[in-house]
Amino acid sequence: MKSFFNLKSWRGRSLRSRVAFAAVVVTGLALAAPGASTATTMSSKKPLIVWIDTSRIPYEQAYMKANPGANIKWVIYNGNENGTGVLQSKFALWNRIGWPSVAPDVMFDSQNYDAVQLGTAPYNDLLSLSKYVPASVLKGYAGHSMSACTTPSGKIVCLRNDTAADVLWVNQGLYTKFFGKAPVPTTWSGIVADGQMLKKGHPGYTVGDIGDEFDDDFIYWGNGCPLDQVVGANTVEIDPTNLACTKINNLLDNSGLEGNAISTTYVFAAGGFPAAKVVMMVGPLWYGTAVFENGKKAPDGVPNGTMAAYPPPLSVLGKPITGALGGGLWLVSSHSSQPAAAAALAEFMSTSPKVQAVGVDAGLPDYTPDQAAYVGSFGSVFANPVVSGKAWETAAAEVWNGWGPTPWSTDAAWASTVVPGVTATPPSTLGKQMNSFALALANDARLAGWTVKSTSKCINSFGGSGC
Repeated sequence: MKSFFNLKSWRGRSLRSRVAFAAVVVTGLALAAPGASTATTMSSKKPLIVWIDTSRIPYEQAYMKANPGANIKWVIYNGNENGTGVLQSKFALWNRIGWPSVAPDVMFDSQNYDAVQLGTAPYNDLLSLSKYVPASVLKGYAGHSMSACTTPSGKIVCLRNDTAADVLWVNQGLYTKFFGKAPVPTTWSGIVADGQMLKKGHPGYTVGDIGDEFDDDFIYWGNGCPLDQVVGANTVEIDPTNLACTKINNLLDNSGLEGNAISTTYVFAAGGFPAAKVVMMVGPLWYGTAVFENGKKAPDGVPNGTMAAYPPPLSVLGKPITGALGGGLWLVSSHSSQPAAAAALAEFMSTSPKVQAVGVDAGLPDYTPDQAAYVGSFGSVFANPVVSGKAWETAAAEVWNGWGPTPWSTDAAWASTVVPGVTATPPSTLGKQMNSFALALANDARLAGWTVKSTSKCINSFGGSGC
């Protein structure tokens, strides 16, 4: 089966390499909610304007095939990739000068924190969807994933597209070669133990990574470290002294693996990433084909059927939780003159199996009724496709809801504080970089007008004592 992910342009692109905003308008034809024929846009009305990124072009094609008939303009933009702020800048401008006729009714957004930001003050530009989307549909998304779509006041202002939950990716052949019939690790300490064995007996092979611009999503989010935990209206807990944070730092820093069996190489590095040397690695669902089975020859890639997904490791405190990296949102403008039709289109894109299908989507559908058919079509893409499919579904339901939604990027703060330190010569450690990372998050929160709660002296002194 052909690899169905092409996500380097979707979510894994470097913060330094951003897609330029482009406007390509395509006139489309129909509009209908899943299983319904209501909320259609007739050709005599103003067309719905829908903004999507390039990775969503197959969605447009699938939608049009399923719904011939009415009036839609599809506009290609960068999906707000890596926090470029296209929507924020446009909305701020239009709120000052008035919303133009070319403004979008519906938008795909690749940033999990954008919905709450754009749906609350000072923007307040997203439609509250509870009136338009059935409650049964809203309850159908995986785990706590709709928390990213829910404002502090309880308004639902987006629909989830796909989940990019973290799993443990394993090169099944290498694992069997080095560890025989031993069970795949289920804990972070088990991963470290295997890494130490590889470092000693098979140097050059890896079990993880800390050099990426988004590894905080695996290391801290996936371990329940409260560095971005919303605890009230415009109030966030940022507590780097929490046991979940210090325990994962100590485990990795004292492992002796950082810089060798735990790589510091960016997975989309210009010089290539040695994917064929990865025995195991915690990463999002889309790593399977975007990083590993990516169509490249070894050492930068491996063939289809090489990698298997296993459930994410338990957190260092023994909790069945995981982090996530990516997964898009469908937003509807509160300024739309056709709110019911716009909401129906967003619902269709988010939930219809005609769109959320292997070969079209960039990740596991977040809408759980679509998941079984999706993972059942893995075929020869992954080693042990049944185990991989179950691992995907497990991870989707275990994404910890203790990170976000907040109107700033934890990845950007990590990239500017931790990555330079751990990739330096000589390298620093996660523990040594933790205060600067947490302080950067606290500064972002305060600049956004949020209240920061913490037990950290460094944060409470605004970077003074204790840092």
